[in-house]
Amino acid sequence: MFTTAIVGGILGGLGGLGAVNVMALIAKNGPKHHDTVQFTSQDSIWPKVDGWAQRHGYALKNDGGATRRYQKGKNLLTAPVLLEAAQQGNQASIKAYIQINGFIVKGDMPLSGGGFMAKVPRAMGKKAVNELLRELGQPELA
Repeated sequence: MFTTAIVGGILGGLGGLGAVNVMALIAKNGPKHHDTVQFTSQDSIWPKVDGWAQRHGYALKNDGGATRRYQKGKNLLTAPVLLEAAQQGNQASIKAYIQINGFIVKGDMPLSGGGFMAKVPRAMGKKAVNELLRELGQPELA
């Protein structure tokens, strides 16, 4: 009986890993990989973006000067949500997506749109990103 439980656990784990890889492959080969909002801003977007990130638990992962990348989640139980903000002069953009890491295959998926894949992290990320877009005076993600 103990051996059956071990074999069942191994098969379940392999099945779960396979399912995550299939989702990552679907995301990788999908028609759209992220949501992007481009706009003009006479003011710096960084105070609003940094304040939003801190309030919502997004960690700064990369600061490339004109572009910053924030991440929420570590890919343990759910897909991490990523936000890339950029400003060059008065041109700014916000790019948001989730990243599905199947260890073998990695794929990015937009927060907008329907479907069952990664529904919970997409909905949570979309809600937070829409709050930032409202603060910046931009239309929300659909």
